[in-house]
Amino acid sequence: MLAGSDATAGTDNMSTQGDTGATVHGSLKDASLDRLVCLQRHWMWADEAMARFERELADGWNYDDDAMSDRPFGAYYHWCALLCAFGEAALDHGLLSTLELEPIRPDLEATLPGLRASRQLLVVIPASLEEHPRVVDLLRDGETLPRLRRVHRAFGEALRKEHVSREIDSLDP
Repeated sequence: MLAGSDATAGTDNMSTQGDTGATVHGSLKDASLDRLVCLQRHWMWADEAMARFERELADGWNYDDDAMSDRPFGAYYHWCALLCAFGEAALDHGLLSTLELEPIRPDLEATLPGLRASRQLLVVIPASLEEHPRVVDLLRDGETLPRLRRVHRAFGEALRKEHVSREIDSLDP
């Protein structure tokens, strides 16, 4: 899980308490090495899920109005569930710096409801097929998929930059 919490202190793992008692959120720079490794692992899972989804799209797909037509796209729901965790951590727990977050904020806020629905689909078995988002609707929409790709790239780039920064810092005497 990206945004862990400390039930006794009432703060998330990336937050610190200031003198006023208000929670001060940090960015990736403030994350411990263990947290960064965990984020990197989740990022790799999201990247693999996106790659599987992209391959499924590239292989072609004949769809119709049958709700079962979404069956080949489990990778999409998996990708979105992982992006949802990153998105919530960015918006609610200061995962990204302001400079990293602001360019993707509109895309993230626009896609978050769909990301949450996809995550829900993975953890709760719906009573019927009508209760879940359909990939056919995503493809007809034309805006959501490019937004998801921009958000995905932004998280990957932020993690890559932090990793490189820490490698460079470790080389300094």
